[in-house]
Amino acid sequence: MKIFQIHSKITAGDITIIYYLHNGVMSFCIIPSQMEDEIAVHRKNLDDTFCCQQHKFDLPAVLPESMLQFKVATDANAAQHTIDACMRNSQSVDKLKFVDQEITASSIITNFTYEDKLSLRHIVRYWKNRPYILTNTEVENISETRIKLESLASFSLGMLSPFQADSGIGKYKIHRYGSNWSAEGRHEARTVEELNLEMSWQAAGMRALRFGNRGSMPVKEFFPFVGFEDTGKKVLWGVQLLALGPWQLEVTRFCDFLNIDGGMLEREFGQWTKTLAPGEKYATMGAVLSCVQGDIQDLMPRLTAYQEDDLPPAPENEKDLPALFNDWCTFWGSGAEKDLLPIAERNRNLGLKYFVLDAGWFTPGADACGGIGDWDVSRDKFPSGMKSFTGKIRDMGYVPGVWFEFENCSKSSKISSRTDLLLQLDGAVISHGATNFLDFRNQDVWGYLSEKLIDMLRENNFGYMKVDYNSSTGFGCDGQDSPPEEIRKHIEAAERFFIKLRKELPQLVIEICSSGGHRLSPAWTRLSSMSSFSDVHEGREAPIIAANVQQLIPLSHSQIWATLRKTNDSRRLHYSLASGMIGRLCLSGDMADLSEEQHRIVAEAVKFYEGLKPLVRQGKTRVDSLIGPAYSDPTGHQIVRRSNANGSFLIIHTFRNSPSRLSIQAHGEKIKAVFKETEVTVELKSGLIEIGNLSPFAGMAILLEK
Repeated sequence: MKIFQIHSKITAGDITIIYYLHNGVMSFCIIPSQMEDEIAVHRKNLDDTFCCQQHKFDLPAVLPESMLQFKVATDANAAQHTIDACMRNSQSVDKLKFVDQEITASSIITNFTYEDKLSLRHIVRYWKNRPYILTNTEVENISETRIKLESLASFSLGMLSPFQADSGIGKYKIHRYGSNWSAEGRHEARTVEELNLEMSWQAAGMRALRFGNRGSMPVKEFFPFVGFEDTGKKVLWGVQLLALGPWQLEVTRFCDFLNIDGGMLEREFGQWTKTLAPGEKYATMGAVLSCVQGDIQDLMPRLTAYQEDDLPPAPENEKDLPALFNDWCTFWGSGAEKDLLPIAERNRNLGLKYFVLDAGWFTPGADACGGIGDWDVSRDKFPSGMKSFTGKIRDMGYVPGVWFEFENCSKSSKISSRTDLLLQLDGAVISHGATNFLDFRNQDVWGYLSEKLIDMLRENNFGYMKVDYNSSTGFGCDGQDSPPEEIRKHIEAAERFFIKLRKELPQLVIEICSSGGHRLSPAWTRLSSMSSFSDVHEGREAPIIAANVQQLIPLSHSQIWATLRKTNDSRRLHYSLASGMIGRLCLSGDMADLSEEQHRIVAEAVKFYEGLKPLVRQGKTRVDSLIGPAYSDPTGHQIVRRSNANGSFLIIHTFRNSPSRLSIQAHGEKIKAVFKETEVTVELKSGLIEIGNLSPFAGMAILLEK
């Protein structure tokens, strides 16, 4: 890109931020700082194409695209077949005028105007010691009339790749992480050719890949992430959106370069519009951007680092990352005091800190879930009251925890008759199955939950809350703006309620769950101490999904089920328990009915997990796997390695058709402890960890020290 004028250049740690100004168009790119000298002298024209040679056309090879992407409803879409494909480079962008740039030691604000009607600010926040930057866009209506927006991106990263002198045929890949119930975080890396993003024979026609989420579960089909890789130079760029609900990302191409942009839904993709009154301001969600010379496993921890920075002080109980018990896979919602106390007593010396009541503790109402929203303690299950029960749990050394799904309510609950408190669309209450949704834009909802939730937690001395969310609102709800914009307002109001909850109960440990992992986004992770990695309670794919998820959220936040059954043999116990160590260990299942030998294995696992905690809290993870395409019937093996300056741990799982032996590089480390089946052998020979007598569907862990 040495064919364009550099307007400004800022170094942020090991990232260089570059702004290019060409014919009034301001473009934006980031690169690894050490690679600045490798930026290519890019070709100016497409002289070698059939079109140029046959028709004597002079087609440009590069057309810089604006770093600020938006569209006013009265303006036209761009040409080049963009309609129905993307809303980039609209007539609104053509009318955009660069004003100036304000650069400080921690921010870059680039100012634009649109026809003296809108003032727009592209904001970059950066740090000298962090591996990412944070961007968003702000707009203000400076006119005297109302203006309707149809799109407004949080960021637009262009000039990809600056290290190639041409169209980069065969050198570019797009990375995404798919998601589904009990199948979170499947990594996808496809070439731009496979995704049909090649430049056309005439260089005309915008190519676009657009994806996202239209409801209140931000990780239902894809994680809010996209990555771009230049395999020729082994460089990756990536972004995670700070999405609480709806979002979109897109990769586009016109001529040689590709661009990535995203943020809130566009009108074409998700029916979103926002009408700004005179003087009204609007800010988009944030986007975390980074780049690195390396591979996808080098890129992802640079992005997820944001999820742990600048957080309020953690609750005291979270400082040592304790293991926990949750009764969901034990009773599936039918647990009562008489059944729970024996489990607490049997396992009180295991070293578990949190003892969590999952769904079912409340009066059921018309059906098992009918009490969701009313939150009345079941006197049948807890005859002496909840405070008496939690007191007994605390006397055994545990911190009691409880499950809520407080943003929703059951149709058969008493509160559902208060339709003024519920989200509506087209004047009718939104219902998904047996679920309605409380409207957090309504302060009466806050008052109701202050009593039913906050007071209940405080009065019953709970120190832990699992917050579940099992139905999506869908694309929108009624209000003054478009239905998707109103859903955004509702979810942001719910976020503020979480902040209020943390302020009133600062020592409360909060776990975020959403049918397992449908809220594993940076914005939700920052509101909690832990996130449920998945609803893979007992599936063989659990360690695979656990390894996937730790690429997208910090390992110390990822809570992993280890569901244990009295029918489990030693191999299955080790498989489940080792899986639970790929994050925060959460035990469930037949915890009162295990044999003495089974209980001994569990005790050994919890003690082993204690030794892993420093690495769980701080380290870098690499996953080495040779598995087949099916998660439900996996083949091969997987090795998760977590390392820091003091050592490493290895979590190893075998699947169908697995090898009987593995050799793993020790990197100068020594074996400190091993969690394994008796017949499996582990030896350190000539710098290699030699593991023998492995069988299919085995699990083990090795702790190494420098």
